[in-house]
Amino acid sequence: MVEGEVIKFYRIKAGLTQEELGKGICSSKHVGKIERGNTSYSSEIITLFSERLQIDIRKEIANFESLGNKLQNWHKAIIKLRMKEVESLKKELEKSLFIHSSKYDALYQLLLARYYLLKNDYKNTYTIILNIQKIYKDLPPFERNLLLHVIGIYYLNNYNNSSTENHHKAIQTLKKIDLKEYGNPEYYYHLAVAYGWADSKVMAYVYAEKSLKYFKDTSNYLRAINAESIMLLQSSNDEHLDFKKLKQSYKNLIHDSESLNAPDKTGMLLNNFALEYFKRKDYEKAQKYYKAALQLEKKPSVIYLQRLNNYLKSSFEGKLMRKSALLNSAQKGLIIAKNLKNQHYQILFTLLIYLIENKTDEYIQYIEKTAFPYFKSRDHTVFIKRYGKVLYDYYVKEKEFEKAVEMSNFLINLIKINN
Repeated sequence: MVEGEVIKFYRIKAGLTQEELGKGICSSKHVGKIERGNTSYSSEIITLFSERLQIDIRKEIANFESLGNKLQNWHKAIIKLRMKEVESLKKELEKSLFIHSSKYDALYQLLLARYYLLKNDYKNTYTIILNIQKIYKDLPPFERNLLLHVIGIYYLNNYNNSSTENHHKAIQTLKKIDLKEYGNPEYYYHLAVAYGWADSKVMAYVYAEKSLKYFKDTSNYLRAINAESIMLLQSSNDEHLDFKKLKQSYKNLIHDSESLNAPDKTGMLLNNFALEYFKRKDYEKAQKYYKAALQLEKKPSVIYLQRLNNYLKSSFEGKLMRKSALLNSAQKGLIIAKNLKNQHYQILFTLLIYLIENKTDEYIQYIEKTAFPYFKSRDHTVFIKRYGKVLYDYYVKEKEFEKAVEMSNFLINLIKINN
């Protein structure tokens, strides 16, 4: 009961034991039962406790109950990415005396973890996850599912520890969520992203479609753009898809994101739109949209490195930039990746530099000794396939047939596993 929570909070704040609070009123055991909400009690007892603790019990109960509403509103603001509201509510909650009460502490900590995920603060997120798992052995249903959601997003978005293995962990964790207990279908979106990264296109589309319905039903237009972008990425692999329709869909979404003043969404869509042109070897259009996406992302960041690498690849493949300019930009990208201690993009920019310099032997050796083993260790399916194919073609060309057969068998097994 609320009264018990309030009494317990102020008793501890006053430095009193249960026996000291109950002296002359009731036994320490009865105080404990009242605090835990395990017994009935008279209003006179609560009044006497309040007088001893020098509090206005009605006012404090109102403050306590309003905290629950604020936490719910904070969660809604996080889901809708209303960052001004997110920051404002965070400040209000931090001032609350009851935020670490037994009723609200776990929920507050988990929502704080979601806040840190929005900020790409994975260190603090991981600390909260460990603390919650250590302290709370039996969470209430909502908090238990929220913890699964937080862990799933952590596996999914931690760029410093990103791998297909983590994407599969994200899927396994998110699939444990009980929607009836949780009531938040937003997790469908994160499942869609995880399946997309794991190269499971059908499941990515299915869950993106489910999340799109939820976002539209709740007028969450920013997140709806994310869901639709996933659906476009997956459907673009359909060889029967009309590219004119796909282009129009991208242009419509880009227009919507610009209307909502969401440069991060616009940049993501421009990057994905450029990819469609790159896959069709229209490098000039790919370069155009990659450049537009790049200009919307501040450096240094992992997303900036991704877009810079994409922009330079399309420029290289289409012979759209001078070699000196390409090389200079790629070397700058490598420096940023080193400063960020991001091994993934250090490897990708090093490979690009070898290509620009036309150092074929060094390029192949670097793939064999560094890039391919790294991508295998991280279980990066897309890059394993890409650079495994490069090595296979090289082995065939150089008549190293034993290595070619070994690589062919490896890639065939990889395709079987992922299908």
